[in-house]
Amino acid sequence: MKNVAFLVGKDTERGSVWMKKAVAENLAWQQEMNKVTNRHGETQPSNAGEDGVAKTEAGYTWTQDGDEVEVVVKNCENKRKVSCSFKTGGLKVSYDGKERVSIDLYSKVDVDGCTWTVSGGGDLVVTLEKLDGGISWPRISR
Repeated sequence: MKNVAFLVGKDTERGSVWMKKAVAENLAWQQEMNKVTNRHGETQPSNAGEDGVAKTEAGYTWTQDGDEVEVVVKNCENKRKVSCSFKTGGLKVSYDGKERVSIDLYSKVDVDGCTWTVSGGGDLVVTLEKLDGGISWPRISR
């Protein structure tokens, strides 16, 4: 464990790089401390959407790993009716001309690495590539 300098205002603003890293670093430290102290049954919970457990939000579910976030929107079976807009800080999904999802993302994504597809079950699966890979998001939106 070590102390890290930060600037009040710039580094403590919601969504700043320092704040994003602090969440992941604190969680990793807590998990390591539990290993060292043999408190394996008391490990800290994972961030939202991790470990293959989808986090449910209004109109969609999402999961994440270190490099990607996957958003699933139910009942979008006709790919011709899907409109998906990727921005470095946001995602918008419309189906049949009606907005279904609009998210101001917690952190930036690489627009060129983002894709979408319609699953065999008729769900829209959107894959967002994190710009800062290896960092776990505590939530999907700002």
